[in-house]
Amino acid sequence: MPEPVDPPTFDEAIEEIEAIVARIESGEIGLERSIAEYERGAALIRACRETLQKAEQRVRDLTAQMHAETAAAPRSGQAASLPNEEDTPF
Repeated sequence: MPEPVDPPTFDEAIEEIEAIVARIESGEIGLERSIAEYERGAALIRACRETLQKAEQRVRDLTAQMHAETAAAPRSGQAASLPNEEDTPF
């Protein structure tokens, strides 16, 4: 039984898609192989889109977190409250 293969990274997938396009456009591979290559490329494109969607969501989450932290921070001109000596764990 073959071992499972890790999916390619985003950059590896892009490189493979580019290679697939070059092979298909060259006309040097037959119709059946071109169709198989096209199917592989379509699967890689779907995987890349999923990766990009996850990255975009992560950026949105981080941006929202940053905005929330900024909103919770003291405004300029207001003194930040420092913990009392009794509150510090050291």
